[in-house]
Amino acid sequence: MRYLILPIVLFLASCGSPEPTPVAEVKTASGHLRYQVEERTLQADLLLADSTQRAPTFMGTPMRPVRELPTRRFRMERLQELPPRIRFSITADDEVANFSYVVHPVFIDSLPDTLRRSEASNFPVADRGMEETESLVLFFEPADRSTPKRILITGPTQSGTVSLPVSAIDDIPAGTYSVYFVKQQLYKDRFKNLRVSIQSEYFTRSRPLTVE
Repeated sequence: MRYLILPIVLFLASCGSPEPTPVAEVKTASGHLRYQVEERTLQADLLLADSTQRAPTFMGTPMRPVRELPTRRFRMERLQELPPRIRFSITADDEVANFSYVVHPVFIDSLPDTLRRSEASNFPVADRGMEETESLVLFFEPADRSTPKRILITGPTQSGTVSLPVSAIDDIPAGTYSVYFVKQQLYKDRFKNLRVSIQSEYFTRSRPLTVE
């Protein structure tokens, strides 16, 4: 029986737990996108997880480093219409990660000329409802340059129509205003161990409005 001890010991040693597989560190890139209809300006910035010599690309063009390379911060500004898809690429661990998403715009043309604080109001602002990651801010800037007012509408919503109850309008003093909308949406995605998060803002042109 003693002759079996050595083979058993060798067999048990060979069944030991394997070497642990290294886990890749999750890295995060965050950014901000702003489109202003009135000026037709598209601005973007990215903050990468690590400093790099390789600038990320935005709509196929290398972004501008905020400081001398290597750096983590990059920016881009263009004069153009809003593209159908926002596209950008980031080089991470010698691989190019491509990302794209759609910014869903809103319009202000259907805003009434007058809102009455004693009446609810409904008007369309988009062709679709908002998702959970989207919101809409209605900015009221008084003609006398006093403190602006705003109304926040958060998603999800079932349609692209804004419904303002009396309680929302009643908080806005009577007077004349310049009103514009800001549509906000959050885009998140992942490529291997790289996570990206982009906050987008779409600014409409402004319109005059009277609150009675």
